[in-house]
Amino acid sequence: MLNRSASSGQGKASDAQNQAHELANSDRIRLKFGACGIDVLENGPNIRVSVLYSPHDDVQICRTFAVVVYPDTIAPALSKEHGAVLGGQPIGQVFRENGWLIDKRHQYFGRLEALAGGPGSHPAFGDIGGTQPAVHVYSFVVSKNNEAFHYASIAEVHHPEHLRFEDLMAIYGDRCEAHLEAKTDIYDILEIVEAKLTSLPERM
Repeated sequence: MLNRSASSGQGKASDAQNQAHELANSDRIRLKFGACGIDVLENGPNIRVSVLYSPHDDVQICRTFAVVVYPDTIAPALSKEHGAVLGGQPIGQVFRENGWLIDKRHQYFGRLEALAGGPGSHPAFGDIGGTQPAVHVYSFVVSKNNEAFHYASIAEVHHPEHLRFEDLMAIYGDRCEAHLEAKTDIYDILEIVEAKLTSLPERM
């Protein structure tokens, strides 16, 4: 069950109500580009790496590069859903279809600095010039029957044609402005994201 360490500094209780009125990222991709697929690149016991893409002329264009970091122990109540996620299914879809309320407890909004390869060609998105992709880090909390569980910490890096930093500001408003400063644990996640991106073969 969600404890103090999992809930501290990760958003207000009202975020759960806001989530009910927000589109999932996959829904945003589907509405904007016509379709959305998921390609799971790494699916280990501690970390999952995936891309959400839209297909165009037999080419998969990455719209979101996502890194999921699981806690050391997954709550037994989530074992069924966790098994489905490890099987490659979309996280949000799995929990929604099993009756869970999803609460994204925002931790950080920012821009990803240029990787070692320099500006221009990006390993996930191809040629995006000097644009710094928007980054959104949040704690994925689910609840049902008056119980809440921290399932994972998730970092999403978005293709600028999908979501820019300004778009995240427009979507999340005050919740975005309250989480513009990266703390120590956020730097740890961002280091994982950059390591995974750096080792990723260029897709486009």
